[in-house]
Amino acid sequence: MNTPKRTGISLVQTVQTATTHRMVTLGFTPEQAARIIRVRRVLPLVEDRHCPSIDARKLWEKIGKPHGRFNDWAAAYIKPLMHRADLTTEISVLKTPVRGTARIDYRLSRDIAAHLCMLTNTAEGALVRGYFLDMEDLALRLVTHGAVRVWAIVGIDNSVTHLMHKRAGDDAKAGRISRAAVRGTALDRERLLKATVCEVLTGHAPGYWRTTHGRSVRDVLDTEDLHIYSQCYETARAAIETGANSRPALIKYLRKPYGGRVSSAKYRNGTAVGSSA
Repeated sequence: MNTPKRTGISLVQTVQTATTHRMVTLGFTPEQAARIIRVRRVLPLVEDRHCPSIDARKLWEKIGKPHGRFNDWAAAYIKPLMHRADLTTEISVLKTPVRGTARIDYRLSRDIAAHLCMLTNTAEGALVRGYFLDMEDLALRLVTHGAVRVWAIVGIDNSVTHLMHKRAGDDAKAGRISRAAVRGTALDRERLLKATVCEVLTGHAPGYWRTTHGRSVRDVLDTEDLHIYSQCYETARAAIETGANSRPALIKYLRKPYGGRVSSAKYRNGTAVGSSA
């Protein structure tokens, strides 16, 4: 019997695509998340960090127009870099006719743009400096969180889906349910299993998390609690496979090792209270 297989690809987020909610879940403050997203628009991550691709004039505007005039800023910061042999391919010059004269613009590599932002003595420059510190931290946290959220839990999801479809198929063969009811029965049992895991761990049904936080419990938990969720979920799957076929039996099996291990009081508005970047 063919059953749906999840790949987890829709859950994968990178430093370039991580949402505000994901960053807050990972322990960043809302202010840090806003800074990352704001600066990410100014300094997009590109495949080739050394290829001139960022408009210097637009960059100057976004970092607070240091020196007051673009030409003064370019003369102080860009032109000196053009004399360095190791940077000649990272800056290109563009000349555009404007009212009988040529306006000079520049295309900068991402590395050059980042360097100029970090030298800028403006509030926007300080924003960029903080951004680079955050981005390294974000990359590390995404790797850790993704290992649990995507690969571990999605793997268990696939195993549970297969198990529930097989059980429902066996019930149909034995005449306990109709063949037409196999898919629906399997989905209902899978949902019940996940709901039981959620209730044992947190003391709340899945609906509580959606109502309170607007997201499923998996999308609210931080990495540490998500790891506990993954362990409980795998234990529940193994218990079903070895004979814990009723909800009371499953709850009894899970309660001692996992009952109340995740505190809902830890989370407010989807944020782990007390977490820090």
